Amino acid sequence: MKQPFEQVVAEHGETVFRVCRVLLGPHDADDAWSETFLAALRAYPDLPATANVEAWLVTIAHRKAIDVLRAARRNPLPVDEVPETVAAGGPAGGGP
Repeated sequence: MKQPFEQVVAEHGETVFRVCRVLLGPHDADDAWSETFLAALRAYPDLPATANVEAWLVTIAHRKAIDVLRAARRNPLPVDEVPETVAAGGPAGGGP
C-alpha cells in the first residue's frame, strides 16, 4: 500500500529542493520544487507501489528545472542601449 502523498512530500521534499537548487540557484528553486510536486501529485495515483519514489521525484525535479532553464533562455535580455534598426526597404530614421 502506498503512503499518503503528504508523507511523500515530507519525506522527500528536502531532496527535491536540493536538486532544484543545484540546477537553478536559490531564486528559481522554490518554483521548480512546487511544479515538481504538482506534477507528482497528478501522477501519484498511477505510480506502482513498488516504485522508487525518491528517484521518481528527482527525475521529475530535474525535468522541471530543465523547463525553467529553457524558458529563461527564451526571455529577452536587458541591454544598456537599444541598437538602431533599419526598417526593411526604408531609410534609417524613418524619413520619406
